[in-house]
Amino acid sequence: MNNIKTSAYAAALLISAACLASCGAAAGDETFSGVITGLPYEEEAVYQSQGEYADTAAAVPAATEAPQTQAPQTQPADANIVTVSADPQPQQTAAPAAPAAPAQTSSYSSVAPDALLGETEDAGQEYIDRIIFVGDSTTYGLKPYRMLSGGKETKQVWTPASGTLTLSYATITKIVYPDDGSEKLIAEAAGLKKPELMYITLGVNGVSFMDEDYFKSEYGKLIDAVKEQSPSTVIVLQTIFPIARNYASQSQINNTKITAANQWIAALAQEKHEKYGDVWFLDTYSVLVGSDGWLPDSYQNGDGLHFNEISFAVELENIRKHKVP
Repeated sequence: MNNIKTSAYAAALLISAACLASCGAAAGDETFSGVITGLPYEEEAVYQSQGEYADTAAAVPAATEAPQTQAPQTQPADANIVTVSADPQPQQTAAPAAPAAPAQTSSYSSVAPDALLGETEDAGQEYIDRIIFVGDSTTYGLKPYRMLSGGKETKQVWTPASGTLTLSYATITKIVYPDDGSEKLIAEAAGLKKPELMYITLGVNGVSFMDEDYFKSEYGKLIDAVKEQSPSTVIVLQTIFPIARNYASQSQINNTKITAANQWIAALAQEKHEKYGDVWFLDTYSVLVGSDGWLPDSYQNGDGLHFNEISFAVELENIRKHKVP
């Protein structure tokens, strides 16, 4: 899903060391690979440092850096992979800062008055079975946790082979098309499949470096590309999910940034709803975040970002109880 590749400065090394320790990675001659832990059985998702964007350099912007307004020439910060050059010399670093106070949930009714999905009766499993899920590793996790019909062999999840999808590359990245195993652009796959319902969950990596205009522009391009190839597909934009208190890279990705980006997604859904009539917005953040402003520990797999069976079940129930008209 999201690759956090650290640069050489000390703060990033500290974050990398913490992530590596929690993932159980061992030092190699050149790089370490972060492992997303907590997935059941032998299907833990391992994301290698030499992945889809191996030909581009990692870039993690400083916390005080102004948001970028143009597409970066390097791979943006991504929340799942840690790549660190091996260094025999110990690094002296300062203690990590305490997590920032989380933002509270927001009301979206004024931002997306027509696109916001309201509560309905539970539409049941039949409704879930009609959905194609597109997204990053929080979406990929639906497969190894066997949350959908077909279990780990479900054909309802569209992610790249690496399991990660970065918003700023979403229109040019190829996903594994489950119907035949080939790799296709999301819009190309939509043109072949003509899905009835497509739920998109993207942007957690983008909050680390994208401003509102850039974020909405890239997201909007993806929606337009899908609708061009499959005009009848109903699209639902889900909120980005909250992170837990123990997430290691909160200088880059935190619930305050996520809450702001969810407002951008709501506004984009409203804009595209006015254009197409069948683009919707679903608030899943609010049903996942705890009263203290964090993703509860019982909802995460241990790294502060990724889900377990409990949180996936909450997400799917929320989808069933907010059926599109």
